Amino acid sequence: MTDPMTDLPADVPALALELSFEDFYRAEYPALVAVATALVGTVESAEDLTQDTMVKSLMRWGKVRQLERPGGWAHRVLLNACTSWWRRRRTEANHLARQRRVEPSVAGPSPDAMAFWGAVRLLPERHRMVMVLHYAGDRSVAEVASILSVPEGTVRSDLTRARAALATQLGA
Repeated sequence: MTDPMTDLPADVPALALELSFEDFYRAEYPALVAVATALVGTVESAEDLTQDTMVKSLMRWGKVRQLERPGGWAHRVLLNACTSWWRRRRTEANHLARQRRVEPSVAGPSPDAMAFWGAVRLLPERHRMVMVLHYAGDRSVAEVASILSVPEGTVRSDLTRARAALATQLGA
């Protein structure tokens, strides 16, 4: 049954009709932020979720203010928003975890490797090239000879001299 004066259901409390959105906002905002902060963990996210809840309340204010407990409705909307927030974070974390597993990771060079290659860079040019192609490039003596256009015996000789120089330089 409706009240002919207000065209509203007769069981709607008269006080609810007098409640302005401004009063509702002032009364409910602090509690909503506190609940959201406890649920999501950051004040910034909690305030964003609370503002979204208040916008939904304002958009439906004609119906919300008729409720027996408009604050209860706003809290339910906020709880749903927090649940969605956590669901998005969980999906994002799962996606990032999958991405990390797919991408190969390589440990950086050890200090010994850094010292070795630093010493190689101090060798004369051809000895340096022979060492780099043979060890870092994983090329055979024949391949190094072909790349540098020198005989294989020269590559072997350069490797022997470069190793001796490195042994002296690194104190091995």
